[in-house]
Amino acid sequence: MKVDEIIPLLGNFGRYQFFVVTYINILSIIGCMTTLSNVFFAAESDHWCQVLPDENCTSWVEFQDNCTDAKKAVCLPPPERENSNYQYSSCEQWVIPDGYQFNPYDNLNGSRIECQNGWEYDTSQYKTTTITEFDLVCDDGGWASLAQSVYFVGFLVGSFTFGTLSDCMGRKKSAIIGLMFWAVGFVVTTFSVNIYMYAAFRFIAAFGNIGAYISLFVLVLEIVGKSYRTAVSMLAGIFFAIGYFVLATTAMYIREWRTLSLVVSLPVLILLFPAPFFQESISWLVSKGKIEEAEETIRRIAKFNKKTLPDVLFTKEDIQEQAESSESSVPPSVIDLYKTPNMAVKTINMQYNWLVNSLVYYGLSQSTGDLGVDDYWAFFVSGAVEIPALIYATFAVEKFGRKWNTAILELIGGVACLATIFIPIGIWRTVVSMIGKFCISATFSIIYLYTTELFPTPVRAVGLGLCSVAARVGGILSPIILLLGDVFEALPLILFGSSAVVAGLLALFLPETMGQKLPQTLKEGEDFGKCKCMGGGTDNESIVDLEEIDASKDGLALTNPAFEVTDEKMSEQV
Repeated sequence: MKVDEIIPLLGNFGRYQFFVVTYINILSIIGCMTTLSNVFFAAESDHWCQVLPDENCTSWVEFQDNCTDAKKAVCLPPPERENSNYQYSSCEQWVIPDGYQFNPYDNLNGSRIECQNGWEYDTSQYKTTTITEFDLVCDDGGWASLAQSVYFVGFLVGSFTFGTLSDCMGRKKSAIIGLMFWAVGFVVTTFSVNIYMYAAFRFIAAFGNIGAYISLFVLVLEIVGKSYRTAVSMLAGIFFAIGYFVLATTAMYIREWRTLSLVVSLPVLILLFPAPFFQESISWLVSKGKIEEAEETIRRIAKFNKKTLPDVLFTKEDIQEQAESSESSVPPSVIDLYKTPNMAVKTINMQYNWLVNSLVYYGLSQSTGDLGVDDYWAFFVSGAVEIPALIYATFAVEKFGRKWNTAILELIGGVACLATIFIPIGIWRTVVSMIGKFCISATFSIIYLYTTELFPTPVRAVGLGLCSVAARVGGILSPIILLLGDVFEALPLILFGSSAVVAGLLALFLPETMGQKLPQTLKEGEDFGKCKCMGGGTDNESIVDLEEIDASKDGLALTNPAFEVTDEKMSEQV
């Protein structure tokens, strides 16, 4: 029996599938909090040079309640930039003469110099952050963004590593390894003593986070029925958006970054306990020629789902054929994705789409504080807009397909980003920005499903991992691009918007996968969407499928008039 024939016998969505889908949804919530927690760990607040630290205005009774403001008015110059949000300079002070006796009515107004005694911070909103604790301001002001870029480097390395591991050693084992790296990295981050330690363990957390997610995502889509793949994929995205709510609410009540980090990292430890009870992917076991182990796994799942199976699932011929195929086959690698022209073009196209989706998605998610509203509510709304986006995507991909939804939504999202440039800070800028976030949130979830269906089984996890690598490059670039706003305010939005428009146009060249069987071999993957139809319809109708051949006593009648024979054996049959 083929794997696609076995899954319905187990139940397209039985108790076991419900268990693994629930697990990956919880993992998505915690994954969101891990990835975006830096928004609150490294939240910006007003800072200024610490001046006259021993002066407490005891000689000036009328200024004792606001002594800090009085010292700032005397010792600090105006901000360097005219459009600054703050009244005084954040990185410079006036030269203070030796032996100066403070007088709140003085006006030093001399030469400007860099801060001599460190900085003070506004703690009215955030009690502590990595910025205030490690003094990541002025000349060191870029370190907070670079630390987040290092996190996405962890995503990049993890995507590549676990994409390969998942196809070589199995989805289950690679997922458990990822969970262990994730738990250690995230928990130890809480106890960082400097920005270097913080960035290093954030890297480890990201490495494990993406590794566990890629492995489990592939495992889940390979065990649920074809009709449930879309819903399961979108549901994971919806629960990722719920992570916004949980994180924003938690951060609203916990204003110290170390305490917040500990609270949101401990749930990762809980994820380790159910993982050993997962069953290995049946598709992976069969593709590796492990037929007996595959049959044992099938029967365990069937027992859990209370389903009855036939006595024989695989014949001796099946076992021998798979064993010979496994012995003669070369282990799948990244190279297989570029060996043949059609597969290479699809891979590069999909990589660019992943890069742009990640670039724009995380760029918009990390810049919610620039919308001119409360940080917590802006972050909350940014997550809330993802839920209707993903609900739309869940139904739209089945009605309009993967390709058209990806292309059109990316085009609209890109135009929305570009339009934001011309709208002043306020409610309308927030609305247009959220339209862009709506579109990118939908496409980011769609391309997970799209990619999984596009690549054949032997290189499915490798392909997903490689595309995820491209996405992480986008994630790495997003904090750096946001820093370009200090040079030219509109530059980040120009880059986000234009890249999304190009991605939408390129998506039009990808084949449609809606309603198609998952390709099982490298040849099927190369043939998938290879030829354009001569008689209309979707790209995939150009390849003859055995189901399209109708046997009759007069011969074989092709039910699809638009076709091209691509296999020698098929040619002989016709």
